[in-house]
Amino acid sequence: MTKSTRKDFRMVGPKSQTHLLLDHFSDKSSITAVEAAALYRIRSLSRRIVDLKKEGHRFSKQHSVDPTGQRYVRYHYLGLSQSGSAA
Repeated sequence: MTKSTRKDFRMVGPKSQTHLLLDHFSDKSSITAVEAAALYRIRSLSRRIVDLKKEGHRFSKQHSVDPTGQRYVRYHYLGLSQSGSAA
């Protein structure tokens, strides 16, 4: 068994989770943690959003409550900041 680095756990197939999210945002403007888990197996969407913010991407958050009373956050992608440099 080989030793894995922490970054390996953020990979889904050949793409990193942050790249999967950027691909998602090229087609859709927003995502929730439940959607991210179901579509891309991302368990910590908020952490991936922080990673993208560090690369210069901007987001807004919409706090909502579903019909069962469960609270959730929908992240809306606002694009790359003028001073940001995405790799």
